[in-house]
Amino acid sequence: MSDFQYILPALAQVFTVTNLALIFGGLILGMIVGCIPGLSVTLGIILLLPLTYTFSSPDSAIIALLAVYVGGMYGGSISAITLNTPGTNSAIATTFDGYPLAKKGKVKKALDTSLFASTFGGLFSAILLLLCASFITHLVSKFASVEYFSMAILGISLIAGVSGDSLAKGILSGLLGILMAAIGTDAVTGVWRYTFGIDALRYGIDMLPAMIALIALTQVVQKLRDFVLANGKLDDASKIDREGLTGREMISILPACTRSSVVASILGAMPGVGGGVAQFMCYNECRRASKHPEMFGKGSLEGIAAAESSNNAVVGSAMIPLLTLGIPGDGVTALLLGAFILHGIQPGPTMFSKQGVIAYSIIIGCLVANIFLYPIGLALTRIVAKIVQVRYTYLAPVIIIFCFAGAFAATGNTKELVLTAAILVFSYLLVMLDISSTPLMLGMILADIMEMNFVTSMMSYDKDYLIFFKRPISCVILILTVVLVISMLRINKKVEALNQAQMEEMEKERAEAANS
Repeated sequence: MSDFQYILPALAQVFTVTNLALIFGGLILGMIVGCIPGLSVTLGIILLLPLTYTFSSPDSAIIALLAVYVGGMYGGSISAITLNTPGTNSAIATTFDGYPLAKKGKVKKALDTSLFASTFGGLFSAILLLLCASFITHLVSKFASVEYFSMAILGISLIAGVSGDSLAKGILSGLLGILMAAIGTDAVTGVWRYTFGIDALRYGIDMLPAMIALIALTQVVQKLRDFVLANGKLDDASKIDREGLTGREMISILPACTRSSVVASILGAMPGVGGGVAQFMCYNECRRASKHPEMFGKGSLEGIAAAESSNNAVVGSAMIPLLTLGIPGDGVTALLLGAFILHGIQPGPTMFSKQGVIAYSIIIGCLVANIFLYPIGLALTRIVAKIVQVRYTYLAPVIIIFCFAGAFAATGNTKELVLTAAILVFSYLLVMLDISSTPLMLGMILADIMEMNFVTSMMSYDKDYLIFFKRPISCVILILTVVLVISMLRINKKVEALNQAQMEEMEKERAEAANS
C-alpha cells in the first residue's frame, strides 16, 4: 500500500464530527492554559491525557493533544501582550514588541498580528511535516536494534543539553529518569529491581501519574508559591480596543513570517531545540534583515510576527523526528511520545508502514488544527484574555483536583495517588536544586526502548559492546549526538546573551522614557 493510499482513509478519519469537535476543544483548552502565566502547554496536555482513554481511537487522542499544543503556543502570546508576562517560555520574545504596542493602546492590532503569524507558521510546518515525514521514514527503514539504541541516546542527550544552564544537571536528571523506569520487574529476567520490598512497586511506576506529578503538579505548586510571595498582586490586563490588523499591514509582515517559519522549521526538526531557542534566533534574524530595525523593541509588527510565527512553526517540525525516528523534538513532544506509547502507537520508521492511516490522520489533524486556529482565535481571544485576571487561588485547586483525578483514572488504584504525591515532593526538590524534570521524564519514556534494544543488540552480536561504533549508521548517530549537544550549548549561550542584551536595552529605554 503506497503512502498516497493512506491519505484518503486518514482524511475520512479526521473529518468526522467527533475529531473536529476534539480539535475545537483542544485549541480552546490550549489557548486557556497557554495564556495563564505559570501554566504551560504541557499542563494542558497532561490534564487532557487521562480523558483520552475514553476516546474511540488512538489517533483521536493524539489529534486532541496536538490541538492543545497548537492552541497553547498561540495562547502564550495573549498574556505576553496584555501583561508583559509570557504565558509560555516560547512567547518570551513576543513581549519585546507586543507589550510596547499594547501600551500604545493597540492591543487588538498586536493580538491580531500574533494570531496571523501563529497560523502562518503553524500551517507552514504542518505542510512540511506532511511532505517530508514519509520520505524521512523510508531513509531510516533499515534501522536495527543497534541504531534504535543510539537514537534513544541521541534523544536523551539532546534534551539534557538544553535543560538549563548546567549540562551536568541535565544528564543527572536523565539518569534519574532511567533509574525510576528500572523500578519493577525486569522484563528479561523477571527479577524485581529497586522495589525495596514494597509490593506496590512490583509493577513499576506508571507513566501517566509520573508525568502528572513531574510536570503539571510541580508547575502548579511553583506558580502558587510565586502567587503567595507576591501577596496575590497581578497586573491588570490591558483593555482590548477595536483597531485590528489591516490588509496592508498583513502583507508587510509576510516576509518576516516566511523567514521565521523557514528558520524555525529547520531548528524545530533538530531534536532538543524547541520554540524557546527558535524564537530568539528568528527574532534576531528578522531584525537584522528588516528595513526598520530601529522599531524592534518599540512595538514593531515585524518583531511580533517573527516571534510568533517561529514558535508555532516548531509544532509541526518538532513532530518530524517524533513520527519518523521515535525521538521527541522538544519537551512537549516528549510528553506526546508518552501519550503515543500509552495508546499503543509506536512512532518510528515502521509507523508509516504498519500504522499508516493513524500516522497520516495525526499529520492531517495537525494541519486542520492550524487552519482552525485563526477563526477560533478571532472569535475567542478577547474572552480568553480575561482569564488571566482570575485569582490563582481559585484556579490552582481546580487544576490540582483534575491532576489527581487523572492519576487515579490511569489504573483505578489508590496507590497511584500516593505515588503521585511522592513524585511531586521529589520533583519539587529537583526544582529547588535547579534541576529540570524534562530529561527525567524523557529518561523514563525512553528507558524501556533503550534497554530492550541494548539487550537485543548484545544477544545478536555476542555481547560486542563496540558494535554501536562498528555499525556505520549507529556510529554516525553517536557522533552526531556529541556534535549537536555541543552546538546546542553554544546556541543556548548566544540566546541567553541576546535575551539579556534585549532586556537591558528595554529597561534602558523605559528608564529614559520615565525620566523624560
